[in-house]
Amino acid sequence: MSRTPIGNSIPIDVSLLEDIEQSALQLSAQLDALLTSLQSQLQRAASATLGSVKVYESSLVYGVCGQVEACVEQTTDLISRCDEMDKDMASISDIASQIKAIKQAVDILGAAIK
Repeated sequence: MSRTPIGNSIPIDVSLLEDIEQSALQLSAQLDALLTSLQSQLQRAASATLGSVKVYESSLVYGVCGQVEACVEQTTDLISRCDEMDKDMASISDIASQIKAIKQAVDILGAAIK
């Protein structure tokens, strides 16, 4: 272990700081990927919702039967996308606990430096 003293006080384990930094970078990348996926899912859900509204509007003018069928398909698609989004969001609790662990480590290091 490489320890570097800060001034005349407590030595800091540089490898521990590097490990914390790597963990933070990995978590940042995972969170970014999750948010990108979430944004994509939300855009698709919004698109499906808009499609459902258009089908509903056109059903008022044209026939009901075919339009209801299309609306059901759009709604089913929306539900599927919501399920996908729910699966994507499941990893947020893991990321949150990892972020809390890193925050604790940083707080401990901060307290040791003071």
